[in-house]
Amino acid sequence: MPAALIAVTTFGAAVLCFIVAEGLFDTRTAQIGENHCHSAAPVPVMVSVLNGLATGLLSAAAVALLCLLVLLFRYPSERGAVAVPLTAVGLVASVLFMFGAGYETVRPEPAFTGHNPCAFSSR
Repeated sequence: MPAALIAVTTFGAAVLCFIVAEGLFDTRTAQIGENHCHSAAPVPVMVSVLNGLATGLLSAAAVALLCLLVLLFRYPSERGAVAVPLTAVGLVASVLFMFGAGYETVRPEPAFTGHNPCAFSSR
């Protein structure tokens, strides 16, 4: 089914974008660790772009999984007993992960919550 292929592909691409964004965010953690100042280490633009892309891809995966769920209910088969619960779990996981990636796009986590001698926060 094309919906399943689209869902798997977009979900995999979103996870890859999110992992790359977290890797880029680790460089910010190292910068803050070196000079202990949040304001000297801004959030890289690519982190926000990749997190936003991951959010969009996850929303596409959720739509594809929803379409697949509708198709599984509309055209029942023997495989539906296994496919419907798996698709429903995938839909819930995709939506929850989408909200997490979207939140990271809007408000990235600070590198650490310890003492900030610069008196500036990354938020």
